[in-house]
Amino acid sequence: MNLLLADATAHAGSAVGAGAEEIVLHLLYQLLAILVVTRVVTWVSRRFFAQTDVSGEILAGIVLGPSLLSALFPGFMAELFHPSTRTIFVGLAQVGLVLLMFQIGLEFEFKSHLGKDRKPIFVISVVGLFLPFLCGYLAAPYFWHQFAEPRPSLFGFRLFFAVAMSITAIPILGRIFMELGLSHTRTAALTIGAAAIDDVAGWLVLGVISVLVKAETSHVAGVAPWRWVLPRLVGLAIYAAVVFLLVRPNLKRAIAQNLQKNDGLRVPAIAWMLIVLFASAAITSNLGIFAIIGGFVIGVALHDDRRFVNEWKLRVSPLVWTFFLPIFFAYTGLRTEIGSLHGWNGVVTCALVCGIAFATKFGGAYVAARLMGETNRSAATIGVCMNTRALMELIALNIGYDLGVLPKPMFTMLVIMAIVRTFIATPIIRVLMNRERREVGHIPMPSALPEPVGAK
Repeated sequence: MNLLLADATAHAGSAVGAGAEEIVLHLLYQLLAILVVTRVVTWVSRRFFAQTDVSGEILAGIVLGPSLLSALFPGFMAELFHPSTRTIFVGLAQVGLVLLMFQIGLEFEFKSHLGKDRKPIFVISVVGLFLPFLCGYLAAPYFWHQFAEPRPSLFGFRLFFAVAMSITAIPILGRIFMELGLSHTRTAALTIGAAAIDDVAGWLVLGVISVLVKAETSHVAGVAPWRWVLPRLVGLAIYAAVVFLLVRPNLKRAIAQNLQKNDGLRVPAIAWMLIVLFASAAITSNLGIFAIIGGFVIGVALHDDRRFVNEWKLRVSPLVWTFFLPIFFAYTGLRTEIGSLHGWNGVVTCALVCGIAFATKFGGAYVAARLMGETNRSAATIGVCMNTRALMELIALNIGYDLGVLPKPMFTMLVIMAIVRTFIATPIIRVLMNRERREVGHIPMPSALPEPVGAK
């Protein structure tokens, strides 16, 4: 089978020829495996572990990888995910990420998330972001010295490890609140608002870090880092200004006219939106920043056009969530190998990473919430919620892995940390906020923060 597939790849030629059909058939087997495993694991995690659907979707990626199915059935899984189809598989995952980052940008409803009383949100966000970033940056050399030679750049590793400690996943957190019927609560408003600021800041920092890490590589090649970094940062700043000052108003006007004329988002409008989205991704990729940042920028630029956002969610988002997202989770799972942790020492190191991640994120958010007058229970809930990492964390980790600053053992540890934190968060949130639950349904986020419990 592998020889036939390799030969088919080499002689694909025509899109309807025998070689192309062999490749398509193999890709269909992969997609079937991913979607079936995702549905099964999601059902099991919800039925027996009281998890939300999104937690099961994340775990399904790990199940498909060398940590479980590939370890149990190495021959079959190696043939199923044959290296000859890797380019197509990675391409699908990356296109899905561009679309996903666009949708994540659309999720930032700053006016409704921040409300009128913005001080608690900003304090929780800043402290909850700064403390774990600082602790991660300071703790990173300890883990770096445990790597076998050749080690990655210490500077790049410290930056990515710090980001991994501090990031929060607003799309996953929002879905958890919706699935648990808690989106109407003050805690949800505080947490979503703080997570929104954290994620915007996190992606800006991640973009800068990516440029700095790439600059180190250029420096090795004989190019001064500042000569590599400066033009790209200037280019990114110019591009962001063009998008928000020129593209945004014209694009919003065109979208509004199209929606009014057609009474909704039709296929031609979706096609033009994809053209804009992929062009933005291509521009940021050429600037030396990852293509997914381009998708995020356009999403943020259009986030306040709620009619367009709702139309996009209705017509396009379901495909992204049900098709492209499981592919990305599988892509991450195939790179995650628990066996790379090397015995008890690796397990202890992984536990230490998880402990630092939880303690610093929880501690920063908890202390900030208490300082802002929240009750002990509410502050604890916010600390747990801010530890929900999942999707955003996995995207950041894949960037670090692709840049070569996260060795496979540390990549695996951080993936485990992201999954464990998300799995733990769901039942704890359910217990801590049980009295505030409503029937699951679409309940809009409040435009202003409710008063703290017990406030006069």
